[in-house]
Amino acid sequence: MTKMLIAKSENVDDITKLRVEMQIEDWNNTLSTDFSSYAYEFAAITKNHLIDKLNKSIYFAVMYLDDEAIAMCALEELCELPQITVCTDENGRHGWIVSVYTKPVFRGNGYQQRLIKYMLEFAKTQGFNDITLTTNTPDAIHIYEKVGFKLISNKYFLNL
Repeated sequence: MTKMLIAKSENVDDITKLRVEMQIEDWNNTLSTDFSSYAYEFAAITKNHLIDKLNKSIYFAVMYLDDEAIAMCALEELCELPQITVCTDENGRHGWIVSVYTKPVFRGNGYQQRLIKYMLEFAKTQGFNDITLTTNTPDAIHIYEKVGFKLISNKYFLNL
């Protein structure tokens, strides 16, 4: 049986494990570099970050299947330099979807789409109405389009 929830402090270890798996997989696919040797260090950094920021500036939706965390999706509030869109009352809070991940063995079952929809419903209740999502996973684009995201522009990165 699956259940979805907005994470609380007792879910930090589950999120941390999923993020370590996600980051190793993502960067191996993106840079063809195995970052597995950093798993322990990254887990500690991630856990400390979540203890500090969870449900303050970042919210995680987590899906469990028979008490195993199998997928996650996070909403991080954009709170840096204001954009002109914040000048009208109807614009609300701004955020972006990050850390979208499903364990490989559970992919293809619609879990991620359900979880993203769940997170977007939560975002509405919290006053978010401007949500951005970026991806480096071409196979997942159809999921994002199904829940209503539209491609507007690309983001570019520079390593200095």
